Amino acid sequence: MGEEDKEILQDRYEKHIKSLFKGFLFMLEDLNEEHNIHFAKLKKALPETYNSLINQANYFDFEKMQYLRKRVLDLGNDSLRSQSEDLEKFIVEFKFKNYYK
Repeated sequence: MGEEDKEILQDRYEKHIKSLFKGFLFMLEDLNEEHNIHFAKLKKALPETYNSLINQANYFDFEKMQYLRKRVLDLGNDSLRSQSEDLEKFIVEFKFKNYYK
């Protein structure tokens, strides 16, 4: 039963790690959207002559978002690999509680 128990634990850890990094991706998307809204307001409020300066100041563009997204995914995959390697160092066995007495 040891390998089967280890797989159950592995699946649970992977689910939680993936959920965490999905949350990070959602936060990044929210930050990017908020950034875009504020820069659009700034562009609208200032004369057009400042558009090139505003564009230059806009650091959170599509390329930056893709870079940050890749970093989050890489960190998530590294965490999954490390967790899997760590789990291989153990023998895992569960004793399930009987809730139906």
